[in-house]
Amino acid sequence: SQPKQMHSRAKSRQLRRLKEMLIHWLIEEGLEAKERLSPMCDGEMSLARCEDRSDLFKWECRRQEKSKRHKAEISIRKGGWFEKSKMTLEEILKLTNWWCQDLVQAQVKHALGLAESTGVDWDSFCREVCEITLIENSERLGGEGKIVQIDESKFGKRKYHRGHHVEGQWVFGGIEQDSRKCFLVAVERRDEETLLPIIQKWIKPGTIIVSDCWKVYCNL
Repeated sequence: SQPKQMHSRAKSRQLRRLKEMLIHWLIEEGLEAKERLSPMCDGEMSLARCEDRSDLFKWECRRQEKSKRHKAEISIRKGGWFEKSKMTLEEILKLTNWWCQDLVQAQVKHALGLAESTGVDWDSFCREVCEITLIENSERLGGEGKIVQIDESKFGKRKYHRGHHVEGQWVFGGIEQDSRKCFLVAVERRDEETLLPIIQKWIKPGTIIVSDCWKVYCNL
């Protein structure tokens, strides 16, 4: 039994080292905060190792001010992609990576042992991040000889997950065929008066525009 115990302890130490490397990588990549201010004194908090936490680290502040000593602790997940999730950091990274690789949701759910609602929620989180990123980083497309595809869609959830009825926000966008650069604009209406000025703003003259020939585009 002694060799088994030694092997178990060695494996545990190795896992903790890997977790520590993961935390520092997340901080370097900006996925976790590099610094925190204490909610009690506004001083800089320190990153402290905490063996009894699954994340292995926490932010803490221990200061002696005059006759008082205070202690403040904050989770390393606070305010980030991992906050409020009960999954481990490793599981969330695996899920996000597999989602980016376009694995079927059922496969990801099975591999990580997720509940149905958890898989659906994280699929929505990933989609929302992509939507926000595309809207915030939209750029002007096209030019002579360039091809841009345009379309409109409603971003939201199917009502009661039945049929194709969708409650959400209409979004109009375009994507450049070769570069895959794109633009997305939230719109309240999909009429000619709304969409044509957007096309003129985001697509350069001389561009070959591919559409679904909806009547709104008849004056392109």
